Amino acid sequence: MNTQKAHLRAVQNAPQRAVAYIRVSKERDGMISPELQLTSIEQHCERSGYEIVETITDLDMTGRFWKRRQVERAIGMIEAGAADVLVVWKISRVSRNRKDWAIAVDRVEGIGGRMESATEPMDTTTSSGRFARGMLAELAAFESERMGEQWKESHARRVKAGIPANGKPRFGYQYSKEEGFSPDPVTGPVLADLYRRYLSGQSVYSLVKWLNDGPTRPVSGYGVSSDGLWSDRTVRRIMDQGFGAGYITYHGERIPGIHEPVITEAEWIEYQARRATRRVHRRSERSQYLFSGMIRCACGATMHAGLYGNNRSPKYKCGAVGNKRKHTGGYVMTSTVETDVLAWLESVAANVEAEADLAARAEEQTAKAIDAVGHLRKQLAKLSTRMDQLTNKMLDGTIPDDTYRRLRDELQAQRDDLEVSIRDALVVASRPPASLIPDLLENWAILPLDTKRDLLSRLIHHVEVEPMRPRSRVTVHPRW
Repeated sequence: MNTQKAHLRAVQNAPQRAVAYIRVSKERDGMISPELQLTSIEQHCERSGYEIVETITDLDMTGRFWKRRQVERAIGMIEAGAADVLVVWKISRVSRNRKDWAIAVDRVEGIGGRMESATEPMDTTTSSGRFARGMLAELAAFESERMGEQWKESHARRVKAGIPANGKPRFGYQYSKEEGFSPDPVTGPVLADLYRRYLSGQSVYSLVKWLNDGPTRPVSGYGVSSDGLWSDRTVRRIMDQGFGAGYITYHGERIPGIHEPVITEAEWIEYQARRATRRVHRRSERSQYLFSGMIRCACGATMHAGLYGNNRSPKYKCGAVGNKRKHTGGYVMTSTVETDVLAWLESVAANVEAEADLAARAEEQTAKAIDAVGHLRKQLAKLSTRMDQLTNKMLDGTIPDDTYRRLRDELQAQRDDLEVSIRDALVVASRPPASLIPDLLENWAILPLDTKRDLLSRLIHHVEVEPMRPRSRVTVHPRW
């Protein structure tokens, strides 16, 4: 009997296991120090008889979004049975998003866990306690939306005034609240030189090496690598944004800013044109072969560079080799193509008055380009009118939505093509191809390969090769 009574003796319950979750907000109004939050949570757990088994912290994280936050791990511990209660400083620390908050509560309480606030005592086992908690969550969401609206209004005002939406660092510029952004005396000239080196023909990869050999390093916000060095991705992002050309970006759209540019508008237009051309042939940018991306076989196929044949000599090979309907040959020595293209360049400049002839040809190219810009802009204006008419028909119900979307997309594609053509024509007007030939010939032997290839791509649409013996026939198709 005594033994049975001893067996039935009450055993003291083990303390509840608590996870302390701390979040320090990005919003300045919500920046409550992690030390203050932890002190309140520890005092609450001591009063309630809880044992804190882990403290999880999210630093500089907004409560509006759930992704990339450690709160997921905190709730996961409740779900895994590693803890019984999730304790926060305030309800708003969990989430300021209505949907995320509701899901978090359901996940915790759905398996018998609890979520408690150290500074907002309420009995969530009663309907009135759950109602009070819901009101606090709704208030947190309201405050988040209010702050978001204020930020949006502030950003819109800044952008309307030609000021970036935020003051984050921009490479090449220094920032002060009084003067805003102005060219940095050290990095500003480096940014300008980046553009001009690119326009002179240097590849992005050679620019990366040049930058990493120097003292400057990228600023935050441009995808900086873990080692802090420049990368081709970082260089492209900095240059593509156009901040150095006097533009700011808002919702993907470039808008003229009020800060001082470090390059001219003509240089920016030319950069965009060269960037678009190189984007198509990005692989050739690092190629060790001069005409990569520019050479075609007479059969219509693209030719690829490499070491071919028994002697593994550098050649261009037709992509259709082996297709008997075209030809069984298809190889040409790289030296043959370079010799013939150089001869073509010399023949273009080999008139009695070569310099005067090239100057006249450049002037002619400029005049044609200016005429083309005027013609293209008229076409663009007509397209804009057609787009407005199409929109009015859709609003009037004259045409169905699917027809409107199809025609709108067609007009948008035409408009995009016209804008590219206008940009290319402006580049020719400011820097006609014929003006490049004298410098290219004079410095042929000393120019870096990537620079030489870029200059040739401005002059030559493509090089056509007809493989034959004893010597292949090479024909240059110029851009004019």
